[in-house]
Amino acid sequence: MLKRITFLVILVVFAKPVYDEASKFLTDRVPAENVTVETAEPIKAERTSDQQLIETANQTEQIAQATKPAKVENVEQLAEAFFYHFSRLDTEFTIEYRGSTAEIERLLTKATEEAAQRDTYIAGHLSNREMEYEYSKTKATIRVKQSYLTNLQQEKAVESMVDSIVSTAQPEEMTDFEKVKFVNDYIVKNTEYSEESIASSHSAYAVAYEGKGVCQGYALFAQKLLEALGMESMYVVGEVYTGGHAWNLVKVDGEWYHLDTTWNDPVPDRGNGVRYDYFLLNDRDMRVDHSWEAAAYPKAESSTYSFMHVVQDSYEFGDDIYFSHSEDENKLYKLNKTTGKMTKVADVRALYIVGAGDWLYFSNYSKGAYLSKIRMDGTELTTLFKEEVKDLFIEGDYVYFTAESGAKKVAIEGNI
Repeated sequence: MLKRITFLVILVVFAKPVYDEASKFLTDRVPAENVTVETAEPIKAERTSDQQLIETANQTEQIAQATKPAKVENVEQLAEAFFYHFSRLDTEFTIEYRGSTAEIERLLTKATEEAAQRDTYIAGHLSNREMEYEYSKTKATIRVKQSYLTNLQQEKAVESMVDSIVSTAQPEEMTDFEKVKFVNDYIVKNTEYSEESIASSHSAYAVAYEGKGVCQGYALFAQKLLEALGMESMYVVGEVYTGGHAWNLVKVDGEWYHLDTTWNDPVPDRGNGVRYDYFLLNDRDMRVDHSWEAAAYPKAESSTYSFMHVVQDSYEFGDDIYFSHSEDENKLYKLNKTTGKMTKVADVRALYIVGAGDWLYFSNYSKGAYLSKIRMDGTELTTLFKEEVKDLFIEGDYVYFTAESGAKKVAIEGNI
């Protein structure tokens, strides 16, 4: 006689982790004078058309390598069968199991857990699951309804986006450190922490194509990019003070480190503003405000890159990173990526740093947050626009920025 049991598995996706933004500076505002400033036309970052990519997606293509087992007679084969269907993002499937069913519920729980562990990117996109099974002492028919935070079309689009991003990186010429920094910077600069996305905000697709998402989406897309750059990476599930949270572990030059791209992204969003507070941390430093099941992940013990944790609002030029020092009143510093040596460039509080030629442009919080420029050797500090400015970026021959009076641009001709 067959027995029938139905049960529902609710997979929890992570709630929004809230944390305080860095302290704001108080500044005075005065009218601009003796500078040519133009109102800027909006410049929008272009993303590859997701609709074009979706139209070319193969409906039957799986997103990971998996083989359907010829028979399912033990927990390992059962896990392989579940992984096969998970990897294809199958929403309804049936598995015929032949073996002892004395502990059928424990068997199914273990098999689904093992299947998820085979690819944490896929596991991170699993959502609710309903299973119904009919069984006797020696066999079971298992019918599954599985939902996901993504679909085949979206995953095809994510793959295309990853290929496009990686093609700009020249990974064969990059160190492991530079690859991780590239991924961290790309995600932070192009993503706004938000639950208000069209696709699931917990998916890699929302981060890749909408530039919006929550910690789960950040970490899943980071894993996709890191692996595409040849880095060994893991998706980590843990907790912070607000509840469930997700981030990555990544192996750099043979050592494991934590990377939390979500908590490196300022809230409210600051465009090109990037933090490195949670960039290549060891277990000890990460445990200050993160917790996880340590036995499930490799140990991260190195502090090689601890020098990065004071870097904020940076601009790279050659082997040097020019940045705002978060532990020295946001003063302007220079860091050599190879040696880790830091030197102060100028005794000014600088944010929103960008560069052109041998000049740095920034919001000078030592002087009303005015638009200023300085040579990379710390000489010729000059005020360009006497109004509080933010969100600087360079496009062509102009520095674009946002002022109290609106979007503006200043020509950089003659300075480069």
